[in-house]
Amino acid sequence: MTTDTKTQLMDAAEQQVRQKGADGFSYSDLSTAVGIRKASIHYHFPAKSDLLTAIMARYAKTVMTALDGYTRDLPTAGQRLAAFINVYRDALNEGSTLCLCVAYAVSQEGFSDATKAEIVTFRDAVSDWLINTFADAQTDGSITGVTDPKMEASHALAVVEGAQIATRFSEDMALFDQSCSALKGRITG
Repeated sequence: MTTDTKTQLMDAAEQQVRQKGADGFSYSDLSTAVGIRKASIHYHFPAKSDLLTAIMARYAKTVMTALDGYTRDLPTAGQRLAAFINVYRDALNEGSTLCLCVAYAVSQEGFSDATKAEIVTFRDAVSDWLINTFADAQTDGSITGVTDPKMEASHALAVVEGAQIATRFSEDMALFDQSCSALKGRITG
């Protein structure tokens, strides 16, 4: 089964952003990666901002589908939090890339309003998911010491995003695990 050109462009662009940041690639890079002329890229995405918005929207949908699956399939809040941490760990690809949202956050100058809105919507959705997870932990006891789910959600997101940035810089996966160890250590079930 072949992938359509628009999807190939989005895949190539996402990989470029995750490795080099939103400013670290051009349509010329995509032309080489996908094997089409730059004019053909402009047919699908008239401006780079259109492409950046599209890949953020697609990424958000993918991640939220996974998180919703954890809510549905994993019986405890602790198991869901562990799975969430692993989403961010896996996105590092052994330290060679960042998750898309973190990559955008470190190179946000020049984003269109539409791209910024996609990022904010995604971060809000992840925060809400984490708030619900920590609220569930207050009931099921699978994460110790939860008193304020909103504060816990903010902290957890900052930990995994900061751990990604530090790990990407060092390319040492042990740094991610060390950075998240206190958060993971609170999971009891």
